[in-house]
Amino acid sequence: MTTLNNQNLLNFVDRIKLSQEKKSSYSSQIENLIRKVRDAVQESDSTTVYRVIRAGSWKKGTALAPKGDYPLDADIVFFLKIDDHASFDAEDLRNEIIKVLCKAYPTKKKSDFSNGKKTIGITFIGSGLEVDVVPFVPQPPGSEYGLQPHKKLNSGNYETSVDGQLEFVKKVKRRNSNFAPVVRILKFWRNYQELELPSFAIELVVAKLIESNRVAHSDSINNLVLRFFETLGSGRSLRIKFNGAKGRVGSTTPWVSDPTNNANNSLSQISSSEWREIESEAETAFETIAYAEAALSKARTIKLWKEIFGPNFSIERA
Repeated sequence: MTTLNNQNLLNFVDRIKLSQEKKSSYSSQIENLIRKVRDAVQESDSTTVYRVIRAGSWKKGTALAPKGDYPLDADIVFFLKIDDHASFDAEDLRNEIIKVLCKAYPTKKKSDFSNGKKTIGITFIGSGLEVDVVPFVPQPPGSEYGLQPHKKLNSGNYETSVDGQLEFVKKVKRRNSNFAPVVRILKFWRNYQELELPSFAIELVVAKLIESNRVAHSDSINNLVLRFFETLGSGRSLRIKFNGAKGRVGSTTPWVSDPTNNANNSLSQISSSEWREIESEAETAFETIAYAEAALSKARTIKLWKEIFGPNFSIERA
C-alpha cells in the first residue's frame, strides 16, 4: 500500500499557494485599501458604510496563487446602514460604495469600478490582485445577521452572517489542521478540471466531513481528499446542513448549506449538467486515488495522482 503522507501533499500545497513574499505584498495592498476606505468613510457625513472587513478565501487561509484564468481575489465586506433594510435597491448600494471608493482613490473614475464578479459587481484591480467588494446590510442595524444581494443586480438577496461564517471556519481549522491544505488541493483540482464548483461549497463539504466525524481529527490529508471525492461522486443525493444554523434546507438537490443559515444553498447557481459533470469527475477522482493507494510503488501512485491533478502535480519540495 502506497499512500502519500502529509508532508508529501504539503509540499504540493507549497507549490500552489502564495509565497510568503507575494502574500506580504498583496496583504499590504489589501490593508492599504481598507485603511483608505475607512478614512474616506470617517470624513464623509452622508455615507451608509460604517464597517469594512476582509473575508473570503484570503481571510480563511485557503487562497491559491494566481494562475491563468484564475486570478488571486480577496473579498472585502462593506457593512451598510440603510433606512429600509427589508427592501433596498442593489444599484443604489453599488453607487454608494463606488462613491466611497472614488473618495478613497481620487485618481480613479467610476468606470474603474465595474464588471465585478461578486454580488453588486464592484472589482478593484491593482497589481494583479482583484479585490471584490461585497455589500452587507445588517438587519436590524448592529445585528450579526443581515442581507447580502445576489450576484445579479436587484434579483433578490439572502440572509447570512459574515462574522458567523468566519468564526465557523476558525472552529473547523482548530478541530482539524488539515482543513486549509485540503481545501487548497481541491480548489486546484476544480480549476484543473474546469468545473463550476464554488470555493465556498468546497470549504463547506470539507468542513462537514470534519464536523460530522466522517474523518478522525488526526486523519491524513490524503484521506480527507479521498472522502471529499467519495461524497461528491457517490451518486447519492447531496444534502448538507449545519447544526446551530438558522433556517431549513430546501427540497432541491444538491444542497450545501451556509453554516449560518441552512436556507442558503451554496450550489444554487449550478445547473443540472454542471452538477453531473462534477459528480462524474469526483467519481473518477475517488476511484483513481483509491487505486493509487494500492499501487506497488510511489512512482505509480504519483502517476495516478497526476491523472486527476494534472502534469504539474509534484510532491517534491518547491
